[in-house]
Amino acid sequence: MKKLLILTSSWFICLTFANAASVVEKVESVEVGKHVAANMDAMSMILSLLMVLAVIVVSAVILKRFQGVQHNLKGLKIVTSLHLGAKEKLVVVQSGDKQLLLGVTAQQITLLETLDEPIVTGQEKSIDFAQSIAKFLKQKTVKSYEQQNDKQ
Repeated sequence: MKKLLILTSSWFICLTFANAASVVEKVESVEVGKHVAANMDAMSMILSLLMVLAVIVVSAVILKRFQGVQHNLKGLKIVTSLHLGAKEKLVVVQSGDKQLLLGVTAQQITLLETLDEPIVTGQEKSIDFAQSIAKFLKQKTVKSYEQQNDKQ
């Protein structure tokens, strides 16, 4: 019985190695990145990178352009501001009936003057971001349409 068991197990082992040898012969050598290189050449990779960079730049420009959000907090209101440098600006703040001119830097905020006559802003309306983008795109479309008509 032991001999039969040893004989059958050795027979299965021989068949397994024989099948493995034939499978190894049939398998082609695997090349790393073979399919990636076939689908994406250098030019399309560069164009993809440039598109991502363009999206980042356009997003930064749009966010910088439409940053003018009015802040109101319990009687305090930013009336207007003027950027003087990278981290310096002048801010007019409404506090009750008084308007204060403040100098703002990265390190401190300084009261420059209390204004005798309040600054009146032209319009006090809050436009949400979607309306601002729609207005911006409409202006661009009108300008491009006018330029096309001028060429003809």
